Amino acid sequence: MSNWTEILYLIAILIESALLFYLECKIWKTLYTPLNFLMLPYLIVLLITIMVAGSELGFVEFYYPSILIWNVGLLIFFLPSLILGLLMTYNGKNVVSQHPSDNIPISIKFLLIVVALLFLIRLRSSLGSSVEGELGSKQFSDEFSGGGLWGHLRILTLPLLMMSIFYVSKKRWWLWPIILIFLSVSILNQVVGWIVIPVFGAIVMRLYSGKTRLTVKLVLLALSGAFLVFFAAYALAILVVQSRGVDDAFLDFIFMHFLHYFTSGVLGLSMDMQFNFPDAGNFEILWAPIVNLINVVVGIDDMVSPVNPCYYNSGINLTNVRTFFGTIYIYTTSLQFIVYLLLSSTLMYLLKLATIKWKNIYVYVIYFFECGLLAMGWFEFYYFHLVVFELPVIVALLWFLEWGLRNKKDSCYKTDECISR
Repeated sequence: MSNWTEILYLIAILIESALLFYLECKIWKTLYTPLNFLMLPYLIVLLITIMVAGSELGFVEFYYPSILIWNVGLLIFFLPSLILGLLMTYNGKNVVSQHPSDNIPISIKFLLIVVALLFLIRLRSSLGSSVEGELGSKQFSDEFSGGGLWGHLRILTLPLLMMSIFYVSKKRWWLWPIILIFLSVSILNQVVGWIVIPVFGAIVMRLYSGKTRLTVKLVLLALSGAFLVFFAAYALAILVVQSRGVDDAFLDFIFMHFLHYFTSGVLGLSMDMQFNFPDAGNFEILWAPIVNLINVVVGIDDMVSPVNPCYYNSGINLTNVRTFFGTIYIYTTSLQFIVYLLLSSTLMYLLKLATIKWKNIYVYVIYFFECGLLAMGWFEFYYFHLVVFELPVIVALLWFLEWGLRNKKDSCYKTDECISR
């Protein structure tokens, strides 16, 4: 393939993205839309991948035609945005979301403290247990919060972490220890994505509601924080478990694997297309949590695994991730690809509309968590994990609990008022 052809592929995605970005901001009067969350991080990672691919660092060459999947995917994903946005404008409806109250719900205050204390107790008991794995090992993370009750409580920490970051301030300094505890829970579980996604969603919640301003300093701090999280996760596994020290070899290892993590999705899709998609599979993989739940209910032992068994060597390490559109593409036919994207985009923009109708923290958490999943689209399609379905259900239950407590309080107030009269 000639250099000019490669440049045309890159120019095409940049022009399309610029046009879609302009239209999104014009339609929704904001930068923070599902399409932009999906598109902008991918472009940044794509450019980084192109710079390091085939270089002296050791990465394989990038296959430019793989960009076409994102060209088509972004355009299809934009259609529901365009239709719903035009309908809102045509009917004279407001497209600007209302901001949630800055007051922390009583039930959330209670949960923040109780869940944080529970995990402190759990950590102490896990450290003193007879589990074979050391702190930072896979065995320890499985024992600590890998499944069962503690696994579900760990999922609860994700929305609670988002709320803590959203509400934290100088007056609410007591939220910082809780934030650190919830971050530690995720770090001990050693899945970087489930640390980055809620933190990213919470920061964007603050930006969107005007509690924080978007500055170069904030972007640099966020990127530094992401690297520190990545460093902490690997440091636990290498420095603690393997009893190694911090030296040049260790720092080089961290840097290269950080680059590998950033490029693994884009390069994974690139290599997959070069090999003509040998991992093309069943459509039900995209619905793995729902399929598995149904199988459990009806008594079927077979479980659908969303983990791609096809690994490629990026030149640095193995990768089995294919980006958001890439994963959907390999598990669908052309028609399924179009229909699935239209439906998923429609659901995301209906959530966007929900933030306009209801100005509460619960809707915000669900919406921006889902947008955080889209923002990781440069890495993988996260929507075939159970947490994607469980977290909105948990948040909805918290919303219902708060609604019930508030109604009970109002009812008691009215009763006392009537008695006094």
